[in-house]
Amino acid sequence: MSTGINLGLERIFSLLELINNPHKRLSVIHIAGTNGKGSTSAYIDSILLQSGYKTGRFNSPHLLEPRDSIRINGLPISKEDFLKTSEIITNVNSTNNLESSPFEILTAISLYWFDKQQVDVSIVEVGLGGRLDATNVFDNVLSSIITSLGMDHTNFLGDNIESIAKEKAGIMKKNGNVIIAPQIEEKALDTLKRCAEEVGCAKILLVDGAKWEQERSGLASTKFLDNTYIKINIPLPGDIQLENSATAIFAIDLLRKTEKKFANITNKDIIVGIESTKWPGRLQWIDASILSNVLEFSVTSNLLIDGAHNPQAVKSLRTFIDKQYENKLIKIHWIFAATKGKNITEIFEILLNDNDLLTAVDFSQVEGMPWISCYDPKEIIKVARDVKENIDTFVAENLREALYHAYTKCNKEGGLVVLCGSLYFISDLFRLLQIDVYN
Repeated sequence: MSTGINLGLERIFSLLELINNPHKRLSVIHIAGTNGKGSTSAYIDSILLQSGYKTGRFNSPHLLEPRDSIRINGLPISKEDFLKTSEIITNVNSTNNLESSPFEILTAISLYWFDKQQVDVSIVEVGLGGRLDATNVFDNVLSSIITSLGMDHTNFLGDNIESIAKEKAGIMKKNGNVIIAPQIEEKALDTLKRCAEEVGCAKILLVDGAKWEQERSGLASTKFLDNTYIKINIPLPGDIQLENSATAIFAIDLLRKTEKKFANITNKDIIVGIESTKWPGRLQWIDASILSNVLEFSVTSNLLIDGAHNPQAVKSLRTFIDKQYENKLIKIHWIFAATKGKNITEIFEILLNDNDLLTAVDFSQVEGMPWISCYDPKEIIKVARDVKENIDTFVAENLREALYHAYTKCNKEGGLVVLCGSLYFISDLFRLLQIDVYN
């Protein structure tokens, strides 16, 4: 089995053929993008569940362990079922010398399991890019969705937004429907529209983001395909959720208007489904009492965590913090770890202010993803000081020490503690705090 990122479709098609092509029997909503894929898929999943449909959802990367990337009706596949299915797929792979990558194996497991479970809808998130991603195996889909694009994985997808957009657009299908979320960069939107026209998509739907009615309570309004409005309560914080929730609602509205099987989805199902959505690790507050119990000293303020790991996502995090504190200059105690290859210079240019403090640490090796490694914390500090010369910094031996150091400072000096930089880092925190993210 290959141990690294190895884009291409030959191996996954060979593997799927040997397990009787489960992907050909699935009704799929396929989602690509730089940011917002996960929460958009979670909104869609929640609405469909509220409407009474059986769903399969495949997200990557996993949060705590590989099996949690494969969900039936919102819950991860059981350990027993995951091990049994994994054994079937890996045996086929090794017996036939396919040398499939870990992600290709995981993708095959998910599609095989969704087929066995006879789900009504499979919501499938692209792993990396789109055109050559292992999930791009479907001849027809209910819809292709492209969420917000930005500069990430440039070593695989290209060093400009047009190249990245073309790779993401690779999931679009001739005579299929494509839903394009609001784009920050006009060049991204232009490229996506041109690609959709060249492919011959039947419908090219451009989403307008929802608008806040009462931001503090999460009340917003957004449009359906016919330009009528619906009011929704968005449970996930941050302005980015205006785009993601609106994109999900467009996808559901299209589904119920074009597929008889889904015609009974009601506006109430949409409202309750959006309101019930959970997506851990993104702009999430961790209660001080949980931290106090683990760290065994009194923590006086909640912890903000976010998996933001590219400049666009980091801008959303910074905007969220600034709005929370009404743009007042507040001291932030950053706890930071990042995957090697990420543009942490640009990330720090967005995040850091002169009076902030930065604690750098590493994260643990990611299960099933041997190609992932983290920056040396000392290198993180060096880059941060290049951006903000006089910033107060600390290198922690582990996550517990990082939290202890940040909160010791915060308890004395005030401010806010924020942990960010990587979803793998967030996973370490959930494990340390023993937070049940599955329920």
